[in-house]
Amino acid sequence: MDALDRILPKVEKPSRYLGGETNSIVKDHARMRATVAFAFPDVYEIGMSHLGLRILYSLLNSRDDVACERVFAPWPDMERELREAGLPLPSLETRTPMGKFDVVGFSLQYEMTYSNILTMLDLSGIPLRTEQRSFDSPLVVGGGPVAFAPEPIADFFDCFVIGDGEETFPQLIDLYVELRDDYRDRPQGRRALLRRLADLPGVYVPCLYRTELDPEQGYLVVTGPAEPPPGEEPAPFPVKRAVLEDLGDYPFPSKILVPHSEIVHDRVSMEIARGCTEGCRFCQAGIIYRPVRERSPKEIIETTLKSLDETGYDEVTLSALSVADYSCFPDLLEKVAESLETRKASVSLGSLRVYGITDKTTRDTARVRRGGFTIAPEAGTQRMRDVINKGITQEDLEKATTAAFSAGWERIKLYFMCGLPTETQEDLDGILDRCKDVLRLARQCRASNEGKKGKRRGVTMSLSVSSFIPKPFSSFQWWGMDSEEVLEEKQRYIRTRLPRGVKLSRHHVPTSVIEGVLARGDRRLANVIERAWRAGARFDGWGECFRRELWDQAFEAEGLDPDLFIKELPVEANLPWDHIDTLVEKKFLIKDYLKAFKNKFAPACEKPYKGFEFPEDKDEKLVCYSCGLECDLKHIYSERKRERKLLMLTPPPQQPKADEPVSVDKAHRYRCRFTKLGRPRFLSHLDVMRTLQRALRRAKVPLLMSQGFNPKPVMAFGPALALGIESAEEWVEFHCLEPLDTERALQDVNRDLPDGIRFLSMEPFPQSAPSLTVLFDRAVYSVALAADEGTDLQQHSKLVATFNERTSYLVEKIVKGKTRVRDLKHFVGQVDVQLKQDAMQLTIPVRVGSGGSARPEDVLQAIYGRAPVGARIRRERLLQPGEPGPTTPTAPTADAKVREPIESGLEGARI
Repeated sequence: MDALDRILPKVEKPSRYLGGETNSIVKDHARMRATVAFAFPDVYEIGMSHLGLRILYSLLNSRDDVACERVFAPWPDMERELREAGLPLPSLETRTPMGKFDVVGFSLQYEMTYSNILTMLDLSGIPLRTEQRSFDSPLVVGGGPVAFAPEPIADFFDCFVIGDGEETFPQLIDLYVELRDDYRDRPQGRRALLRRLADLPGVYVPCLYRTELDPEQGYLVVTGPAEPPPGEEPAPFPVKRAVLEDLGDYPFPSKILVPHSEIVHDRVSMEIARGCTEGCRFCQAGIIYRPVRERSPKEIIETTLKSLDETGYDEVTLSALSVADYSCFPDLLEKVAESLETRKASVSLGSLRVYGITDKTTRDTARVRRGGFTIAPEAGTQRMRDVINKGITQEDLEKATTAAFSAGWERIKLYFMCGLPTETQEDLDGILDRCKDVLRLARQCRASNEGKKGKRRGVTMSLSVSSFIPKPFSSFQWWGMDSEEVLEEKQRYIRTRLPRGVKLSRHHVPTSVIEGVLARGDRRLANVIERAWRAGARFDGWGECFRRELWDQAFEAEGLDPDLFIKELPVEANLPWDHIDTLVEKKFLIKDYLKAFKNKFAPACEKPYKGFEFPEDKDEKLVCYSCGLECDLKHIYSERKRERKLLMLTPPPQQPKADEPVSVDKAHRYRCRFTKLGRPRFLSHLDVMRTLQRALRRAKVPLLMSQGFNPKPVMAFGPALALGIESAEEWVEFHCLEPLDTERALQDVNRDLPDGIRFLSMEPFPQSAPSLTVLFDRAVYSVALAADEGTDLQQHSKLVATFNERTSYLVEKIVKGKTRVRDLKHFVGQVDVQLKQDAMQLTIPVRVGSGGSARPEDVLQAIYGRAPVGARIRRERLLQPGEPGPTTPTAPTADAKVREPIESGLEGARI
């Protein structure tokens, strides 16, 4: 642990590797029957936002005999530091090396993370290939949407869980741990154990199957199970995905992890349904997650409110592949919005179809704060939308945007794809026309709102254009992907003709092409992936990291043409993923594929033929295309009608009193002193602010909120600390709607703060007292030098005295791209050095406040001519004017504080 702490100051975002988040679970491995590492092959901010992590982490840790911990892919700077220090990749909870767990489960969400999988295995000391592993290695398991077409990475995994993991993954863990010791000493015992695992629903063990080169298309396809040893049954073929029949059997967790640093989806995300039957022909998820399974409205509302209490978040997202297709969506949204309004929390919606954006929807989502709306027409013309089976019209688009703008929403984002099957120039022009339509409607709504109460700003509009990729198991899986040159030209066409006022973001075309190759590839691509990784491929989904030349060189070295895997295919072709059975029949996909070329739109299944409502007074026949799933349509119909009826009978939450908003001068003001010691020193000032705000909300402190579209707690903090510096005394103040029992509030707030952050006091203060921003004029820092710096007190004292005797010490800084010169001696008092506990310790008093300050790191640089390695810096105290303590220079003049570097013979250090 000490070794890891020493390298954290050297990386860009050390908060990614700290652990210790609120609601994280630490168990004693020695008491566990099984230990599991949940491995996410991308950065912390993305992995922590993933619903699957939240579900499985809570599910496995709810057991007394299983410990589940998290491991994320280290950013290249952290990978470099781990390798240089000779340290393995650790988990966040106990910093156990990933290679020491019984089972390592990778969440496979995106093909461009394949190189990161190899990084994580290699850093953990786990052999890359399953054939190289023994019982001393963990069982390496893959799951998630990418696992449905696993052949490119099949050689790196012992097995895959295909489909829903709530039931199968725990069964796999139990069976592996139960049989491992029995099979350890058997001939080919590991393979025999893997064969036992293959009998579990949805478990695919690649090494148990044979592959052959298809002469027609040139793909290496899985043709059946390999010949088993005598007395052993062949592995199941094809491999059928695991399906969780009822989501209610596994309630969504309310006590989710709360990160210290900001993540991509930094809020409560509530899964309201799984699956989608809208039938977009480009969509893989709509096939592999069928049929639609909905959580009950009662569970959704109760879990959402409980999660707010246990996390301290103030925002909730209702998540599903298509939120608007939840069978009683408008009523559910209204109930959730009403419940959250009483708590000053807001609700947002993920993946909302345009017919779900109504006047009612926009009002309910704007009760507390307004963010932005995202609309995904996908195609610019009605013909193209019919081809891809996107069930929206121009009228739907105009109604949705008008509803959003009329309700005061000021940010809107449009998603489109280029390179779709049968796409023409007219379809590209349609994308531009839809942008113009949105701008026109925005202007009309703004004009109609002129003179109404409240200030209106201009609409911010952004456009995202991605490249179509024919993903396995989508109806378009046989279509060929446009070449890189064609896609680049289409993006250029849109970019150069885009209306003014629209911000464009484009998916990187070379990345999309490699994604398409990896998505439709066969088992030979394992060698390509390993070659690219060994050459330096990392975080290929990140534009700043992607290096196309590494992949080109890897394909060339393996004698493979990338175009082979993204070409158009006949529907009778043998595909590298045909051995995986999604339960949706291939003949259904072929039929739907052929419909596209007749511009034929197919209404969503599992819904009434007319409209989307489930009528109370009569039963209507539901749409069904006989896709292969054995859906009980009568049960689906009656269940959704029953849930809607129960929802309508749910009493509304108690509404807050309709009093006038409380102003700051009438609120109750409290000032608190707290510490930030140990690992929290690697949290930024903003991270600490978020952590404390959420802790106060968990403690049910009735914080006063600011007014406006985006209310925030009315809080103030003392002078900010630089990253990596501890503090024995920090200050924060906040305003409350009610007086507090401060002793009880202290206990409640401290209950689940991270180790090292603790409230020491909480005192009421009069409104007339000065703000924390002007209260302090001095700070005292202590610096403990590492043992490598020596303990010769006379030598250190001489260097410190030389600095103290100087009247000026100029340093250069780059501020917003401009070079500025600052005199350090205007901000630093007399530095002291002593030998304490066999280590040198410096005391550095500095000025703080609006007049400026000095960083202790700059003072150390000035004293020693370099930054001492391993120095531990702590802010010991913040002092008010007149308070006893070390003195510092008086406030410098503006000329002395910041000057242009025109002095000749500049002495000092370039920082």
